[in-house]
Amino acid sequence: MDGTRVARNTEKVFVVLVTYNRKDLLLECLDGLLRQTRPIDGLVLIDNASTDGTADALYAQKFLPEVPPLNARSVWEFRRESLREGEMTFVYLRLPFNEGGSGGFHEGVKKALEFDCDWLWMMDDDVEPDEGCLQGQLAFSEISKCIHPRKYFQDGLAHEWEGYISAVTGRRVFQPDISFRKGFSFCTINTGCFEGMLIHRSVVEKIGLPDKRFFLGGDDSVYGFLAHYHTPVLYLRDPRINKKKIYQVENNPIGDRSIYYGMRNTFLMQRYLNEKMERYRLIRSFFILVRFVDYALNILQNRPEKFRGYRVLMRAFRDGLTGNFGKGL
Repeated sequence: MDGTRVARNTEKVFVVLVTYNRKDLLLECLDGLLRQTRPIDGLVLIDNASTDGTADALYAQKFLPEVPPLNARSVWEFRRESLREGEMTFVYLRLPFNEGGSGGFHEGVKKALEFDCDWLWMMDDDVEPDEGCLQGQLAFSEISKCIHPRKYFQDGLAHEWEGYISAVTGRRVFQPDISFRKGFSFCTINTGCFEGMLIHRSVVEKIGLPDKRFFLGGDDSVYGFLAHYHTPVLYLRDPRINKKKIYQVENNPIGDRSIYYGMRNTFLMQRYLNEKMERYRLIRSFFILVRFVDYALNILQNRPEKFRGYRVLMRAFRDGLTGNFGKGL
């Protein structure tokens, strides 16, 4: 893309952006959103009760006319609706408690649907889209109603994300972007990611709001899985979104939250798979145990605090088995 701004078409695109205690990354994300060659029509920003001065930063950048109270026990909302052609609608919701990523997207999608929007562009606060990202995604809107850009890390390498959720095991299977290596501009998948997912309102109205019970992790995978029953879900080669947060995986012991939500939410994922594909339910149950063993071995090999790690893992397994979802840690 050469940076030339293009006119909006008749369909309106609203961004649903969720943030929590990452004000600097949030401002970079907002900058990328406002520089799109195909301008966005609206922005719904969900603040998950941040305590790092996020609201002050938004006030300083003139997104907000005042700083909301930090200890409010109810949702604090500010909205500025577009009055003229070309203006952007802006809505800010500060939640009284941290509802997690899934709770934030649940509230954000619900709020966006109150407006006359056609597309919802799902955005986490630690990514920044290239200026032509939205325009590139919309170029495929005639063949798909759920479209993902390609994600790049800070080292310039693309995240190899082509893959699918296995109907047999329930596990996510990754492939080294084999379609792109063959020269294709897109491939179809059966999962999703809220780091740039562009999804049409008609699909959202069929599959419902993101499931807030996940709290962290898995909600976007399930959302894409549900969407693929109503539209081809695309993963694109060229539209680009940039991951800003650095994740150090090597020689970094797995954390409590990764253990807990990764293990517990596997049970919730299986509920969706069992509802859609009853046939392999027993096999998928076995692979829940396989996942438990994977985490147990990871703790044994990499965690200095092994007893604490196993205690978190056992709690996650128990909560998943009994259906105790939502915020767990």
